[in-house]
Amino acid sequence: METSESLFPSKDQAIVLGAVKDLKLVDYVAAIGDIVAPKNVSFASRMSNDRICIYLSNKSFVDQIISEHPAIKVKENVVNVRRLINPARRIILSNVCPSIPHPIVEEMVKRIGFTLVSKMSFLKAALNHEEYKHVLSFRRQVYVQPEDSFDLPSSLVLKYEDTNYRIFLNFDDVCFKCRQLGHFAQDCPNVSHTDVGSKRPPTDDISPIPDCVRSSDSYAEDDDDLDTPHPKKKKSCDSTESLTPTPKLLQPVRELVENAQYPLSFSELIELMEKVVGENDILNLVSKYTDDIEGLLAMLFDIFPLVEHRSMQNRIKRTRKRIKKAYEILPRDRVPAPYTGLETE
Repeated sequence: METSESLFPSKDQAIVLGAVKDLKLVDYVAAIGDIVAPKNVSFASRMSNDRICIYLSNKSFVDQIISEHPAIKVKENVVNVRRLINPARRIILSNVCPSIPHPIVEEMVKRIGFTLVSKMSFLKAALNHEEYKHVLSFRRQVYVQPEDSFDLPSSLVLKYEDTNYRIFLNFDDVCFKCRQLGHFAQDCPNVSHTDVGSKRPPTDDISPIPDCVRSSDSYAEDDDDLDTPHPKKKKSCDSTESLTPTPKLLQPVRELVENAQYPLSFSELIELMEKVVGENDILNLVSKYTDDIEGLLAMLFDIFPLVEHRSMQNRIKRTRKRIKKAYEILPRDRVPAPYTGLETE
């Protein structure tokens, strides 16, 4: 006789896999069954945002897959596996110079008071070109105990080899769209009708959870969303901001830009943000400053939360979206040299 426990499994018995085009549900189930035996696969279904969810008969099988098979082969396709429920909180660190060793940055997080339950790892740069999918960003991730209730500072200064680095920190378990805990922006159940048509391209955000991070060189896809809601301001404030010189509006990001390795200097950033207003050919304008489109997109992403005036925040957001959209539809013969794999004179 089946017990209620076996009839209604808990969420910690479930795993999630990224869905691959043309693969059937049975393909995923069979791949998992080859590891834990078919009789230990209990439930399976497709989920939103190109995901597959599979429940197993016991949590121990989930632990086994996560620790021994964080990525499995399904019909010649390598698919990452993660738990449905993540028992730890993930901290995302931005603007971290690649030359700084993980232990140095981990110690900085520990000094805040957090207990680490994983090793630190890099995040991918999420480039849209097959040849450069291996490229990593200036962001890293680390998991901490969920019971830790310490306030996470928005940024910290880390001194390494006689150089001060401004590092930005944030938790990833707060939805950028509705500001609620418990789900990610891509899974937001509170999306309004205005969000229809603005669907983000799917990202492989299924990195292993803390107890199965394979090594310090493991990494996950980068998160990329500037759609953080901001409190509404009175029109009079916007009018005042519109009269404020661009250099003053961008002053809060000066320290970051001057101390980080970005494709534009602070003065070039000011010039670009002034000229972008009313410019029809956004890529032609950008090409006068840099061919590193991905680097510029990352730069605009990093400075966005530091800008205090809403008018400049909106300008940065619009500029980034325009560049990204134009870059994604750019014909291959016009893709900037750094991303074609071809050397230029």
